[in-house]
Amino acid sequence: MNTKTFLIIVICLSIIQSCKTTKTSVKSDATDIEAVYVCQNGKEKRIIGEDSKISIEANKFSVRFNNKPYNAQNEERYSAQVTAFLNKEELLKIKSGMPKSETNCFTPGTGMAPNQSGRYEYLIFGNDRHHYLVYKNSESKRLKLLNKSNHFMTLEFEIDGVYYNGKEEKMATTDLGEFYLAILIDRNLNGIIDKGELKKITIRIK
Repeated sequence: MNTKTFLIIVICLSIIQSCKTTKTSVKSDATDIEAVYVCQNGKEKRIIGEDSKISIEANKFSVRFNNKPYNAQNEERYSAQVTAFLNKEELLKIKSGMPKSETNCFTPGTGMAPNQSGRYEYLIFGNDRHHYLVYKNSESKRLKLLNKSNHFMTLEFEIDGVYYNGKEEKMATTDLGEFYLAILIDRNLNGIIDKGELKKITIRIK
């Protein structure tokens, strides 16, 4: 094999390896963007799959995810919609492939307004409503901005207490042993619960 032929082979192998690396990186980035975590005491538990079970302590916790900023003027209404259920049967009614308009809790008009502070002071339970979690700018209170990279932000919904059956409780003193969360992030804004956009979580309190 002469020197010229050897150099051509080396260049071709380098190009092939570069393509493989690029493809893998893109896939990894997409997976990270879709990641949702339940966080408590400085530890993250990643939600794997559409239907997961997570155990937490009787203490405040948060839900962490990635999304784009909300901009109504540009029709970019990026949000995370979070519904809390006491009954698992309600959770099972929500499935990938459904239009949001066919659900009880994610249809337009079912988003709850925050209180006067601009925050959701409690995780509010209800089968026909959701926490409408958007981040507009530094004055936004519904979500905490943790990080910003390119077009995406890492955001956190902090939960210190719960409201259900007409009573308010701190997470540290709640009587709840188990409850259920449906988390929807409609990343392409098409009004459909596409694969990867829905997380259903069973939360068990130790």
